[in-house]
Amino acid sequence: MDRTGPDAPLALLERARAGDRDAFGELAEEHRAALLRLCEKMTGSHEEAEDLVQDTLLKAFTRIEGFELRSSLRTWLFRIAMNACLDHQRAKKPWDLDKRWQWFRENGELVKQVEQTLYLSPERSAEVKEVAATCVNCITMSLPPKQRATITLCDQMGLSREEAARAIGASVASVKTELHRARKTMAGVFESHCQLVDGQNECDGCLVAGRIKRQGRPKASARRSPSTEDTESTEGMPAASSGGASAPLDAASAADAASSTPASAINPSASSVDKRPGALTCDQIDELLSDLIEGDLPHTARAGVEAHVATCARCAAAYRSLKRTVRFVRAHAGERFEPGTPGGQYFEFVARLMQDDPEGALDALVGGIPQFADKGGRQ
Repeated sequence: MDRTGPDAPLALLERARAGDRDAFGELAEEHRAALLRLCEKMTGSHEEAEDLVQDTLLKAFTRIEGFELRSSLRTWLFRIAMNACLDHQRAKKPWDLDKRWQWFRENGELVKQVEQTLYLSPERSAEVKEVAATCVNCITMSLPPKQRATITLCDQMGLSREEAARAIGASVASVKTELHRARKTMAGVFESHCQLVDGQNECDGCLVAGRIKRQGRPKASARRSPSTEDTESTEGMPAASSGGASAPLDAASAADAASSTPASAINPSASSVDKRPGALTCDQIDELLSDLIEGDLPHTARAGVEAHVATCARCAAAYRSLKRTVRFVRAHAGERFEPGTPGGQYFEFVARLMQDDPEGALDALVGGIPQFADKGGRQ
């Protein structure tokens, strides 16, 4: 029985384990793109990711004789790559998102003009997804290393929490905890900063995208509040299978609807909390929301959590926010930003901005577009 899955046929793997370089080269080529995506998402750098992939494959070749097929070859390679990324990033600080907000506050009009020119015209609105994917990656880079690893592996690379645990070399319980913390942090960033979630938020990096998404749609104030049934079916962010322009369009409209929930709805004192002896508290329920999203709760526990969420406004709002974030991250997980493309330009812009190089960031964003040439400094 081939225990390595379709990505690494057993015969080819056995040849590689016997020292056949050509066989290993074929296996490496099958997994190279996924490894590059993983390393880019962990480092925020094309160049560093390429170097780390080379290091990963070299280490894998020297160790493959001892590969015992207790996991898939992909998971084994991911573990080598993840260790390389974590070692590489150990001395580096997580990205400071305040730099991003500050730059947008100071250069909002320029951002709108550049985005409109580069990739946010209605005719090219599919590329809005690349902008959103860059933002997801930027927020991921702001997380502590373990949280970044879990959300990258689980929500962006598609590994189960059990596979992620093997790839990181941690317990499944630890992965679940770090993943939930990462999701909550990302949900908080989107809720408090992203103008696609709430038009009053401060980051206008996708402001033009928001206007494109909302063309021809009723204003949020004219829309009825979503019911529980509506929220379950259109939770606020596109499903992972969504593509092209339709994904961000759905994301914006549903996110706007969700953001219309009044502030009083998330006030714990206003929640209808179960006071029965033995009932879970809101804090305990909060720790189970990721398990609820994953469908990883025993039937009896799931029924209790769902009943609480259905009757507690605070926990219902937290669940909607978390689920929106998970869907949004997964929907934009497949993007890879090639240098020189619109998405690649934006990716490079954000990376340089986070690395304290605002001039280089702007150069990466505008490229050689004449109307944005120097005019006694950036216009």
